Amino acid sequence: MMRAAWAVFAKDVRTELRARYALSATFVFALSTLAIVSYAVGPSFGGRPELLAAFLWTVLLFSASAGLAQAFVREVERKTWFTLRLVAPPTAILLGKWAVNLVLLAATEALIVPMFLALFGIGFRSVFGFLAVTALATVGLSAAITLVAALLAQARAHGALVSALAFPLVFVPVMAAITGTRHTLVEPGVPPTELRILAAYAGVLVAMGLVLAEHVLED
Repeated sequence: MMRAAWAVFAKDVRTELRARYALSATFVFALSTLAIVSYAVGPSFGGRPELLAAFLWTVLLFSASAGLAQAFVREVERKTWFTLRLVAPPTAILLGKWAVNLVLLAATEALIVPMFLALFGIGFRSVFGFLAVTALATVGLSAAITLVAALLAQARAHGALVSALAFPLVFVPVMAAITGTRHTLVEPGVPPTELRILAAYAGVLVAMGLVLAEHVLED
């Protein structure tokens, strides 16, 4: 299963490196939103850590919804969906796709977060705490969006449905990420409660996806 998952991951990474569709979609959306808000509110936004944290994770959430759902859309559009189902078990497909989305979301964050800090002229009191919050939230977000995207792989209004139906799954990790990020902006040390919530939720989502993979990918 791990060899099949690695093959799915390697195939999608090669495809993304050639086309850069998902990464471009997430990055352009996030960059446009950052530019518009920073121009509209200016430096006054920098004094409100609760607003900064909410704004950052809202940008990352909708950027992820815009780009990460493409992992399954490409298979359907290129008519390779049934071939993929024949050559790899459902668990391997879901695991490989989730790994690709995890890497894409992490790459988007690596580009967006430094720009966010530079635009608003802020710094974290606890860099390690922010990295821990971001890592766990990234696992949870990518797992939730991958799971919903797999469920809606062959739906016509795929992109809009993913954003809408993923909301119940991502609400808890996003709220925990916002609270944890706000903590790291104003206080030293890691936010233990938020980290426990994010770790538990990410573990549940990943385990749920692996257990239900066969049912999720049914036609």
